[in-house]
Amino acid sequence: MKNISNNIILAMLLLIQLTISSCRKVFLDEDIANNPKENFEYLWNDIKNRYSYLDYKGLDWNAIHDEYNAQIHDGMSQEELFSVLANMMNELKDGHVNLTSPFNLSIYFPITLNSPENYDGRVVLENYLLRNPDQYYITGPIQNSIFDTLGVKIGYIRYRSFSDQLKPSDVNYVVSRFNDENVDGVIIDVRSNGGGAVSNVFTFINRFVDSTRLAYISQIKTGPGAEDFGDDEMVYIQPVGSQQFNKRTALLTNRGSYSATSLFTLAARSLPYFKSIGDSTGGGLGAPTAAELPNGWTYRFSVTRTLSPQNDNWENGIPPDVLIDLDPVAEAAGYDNIVERGIQYIITGE
Repeated sequence: MKNISNNIILAMLLLIQLTISSCRKVFLDEDIANNPKENFEYLWNDIKNRYSYLDYKGLDWNAIHDEYNAQIHDGMSQEELFSVLANMMNELKDGHVNLTSPFNLSIYFPITLNSPENYDGRVVLENYLLRNPDQYYITGPIQNSIFDTLGVKIGYIRYRSFSDQLKPSDVNYVVSRFNDENVDGVIIDVRSNGGGAVSNVFTFINRFVDSTRLAYISQIKTGPGAEDFGDDEMVYIQPVGSQQFNKRTALLTNRGSYSATSLFTLAARSLPYFKSIGDSTGGGLGAPTAAELPNGWTYRFSVTRTLSPQNDNWENGIPPDVLIDLDPVAEAAGYDNIVERGIQYIITGE
């Protein structure tokens, strides 16, 4: 009986101790969660250790720490803390960097806002896609058309977002249609396509590939050092489907061509019959990952870097083969000189 009583008492004491310990942990975690300094240091350190492009962008992250740490103080409001953390993250100048709270979302806009638009959707629709209305199709998320210019037959594809699910059957149909009509070349217009699912990149590009080719190299950040990256992951494109299109293809890009669209553009550079025309893409080649602050807010930033087969790092934007801005005079007259330059490439090869 005594042993039973002692066991009960011991069990009760352990339960009380665990309860006290758990309560202490809850209070400590709550203190950390509500402490602006703790949240600031947590975010700053995670970026220091895992963000892929501090060295590439020439950022002195320690100096940035000192600048924003001076703005952190006890008793600051949630909105004030969000503003400081978001402004610090925007020093990365990265469209893949976001801070999310129940009341706000930070986004870095200057990538597109500091550049010419170089795209007029109405001009493209009215004067190119609908030039021959009977030839205008919407196949899944792909707007596509065929028209004649100077005796040359042009296929036109407009893909607005890699977030729009692209089925293999969609691309197969469009490619088969172009091949059946014996078009001389294709224009792929991904201007102002802000990216989306990487799987759609390969569903699309693999129908335009002549042979297996190295598209790009991906590396994961493994530590705070400038070159602390894991092993190379070689990413290839290859012919898929019953038909491919391997004639001259003009790829139209602008600064709004971001993330997965930059990956598509990078993969297309390995194809000798592709020519990119317009402005540099917006970049965003690194893959972002999400994490959570002690206070429950979420954030994301890039933890990989992507290199060309020649080891070019174009995180800030892939340069076009032909750099050209949209001419406002031509635009007002209903012409897109970037599209016209693509047509010129298909006709002349230049």
